[in-house]
Amino acid sequence: MNNHTVVIREAHQQDITPLVGLMEQLGYPTTEEVFKIRMDALEQHEDYQIFVAEVDEQVVGMIGLIRELRFERDGVHVRIGSLVVNEQYRGAGIGHSLVQAAEGWAGSVGAQAIALNSGNRDERTGAHEFYRKLGFAGLSTGFVKKL
Repeated sequence: MNNHTVVIREAHQQDITPLVGLMEQLGYPTTEEVFKIRMDALEQHEDYQIFVAEVDEQVVGMIGLIRELRFERDGVHVRIGSLVVNEQYRGAGIGHSLVQAAEGWAGSVGAQAIALNSGNRDERTGAHEFYRKLGFAGLSTGFVKKL
């Protein structure tokens, strides 16, 4: 990745094909048709934001953000709902650039904190170390119940 500029920008509908590939790498396979419906719905809400990272005009990473109010804390908070960098580009600082964009957006919407959940699976160990290096602290365990 030497001498390649990373561009961080808002996601657009034309990014659906590479975003579907990134979701698959993240462990959440989908189709372009399904992801288009998701993206259409997300774009209707100002509390959601998606940034992509481009290298040589190719989308190689994404971060999805949610602005939220909390019951247990005052003020606005931002949650990282999804963060993934194409495996061929990992370790080149792209994830860090995406998190910086997220922090910038969080600050622009008045957030006091930015948080995320990450699975407790062996393959997520590297991601957990990445988050710690960026100043995140592992403070909780998430639980899910399907309805």
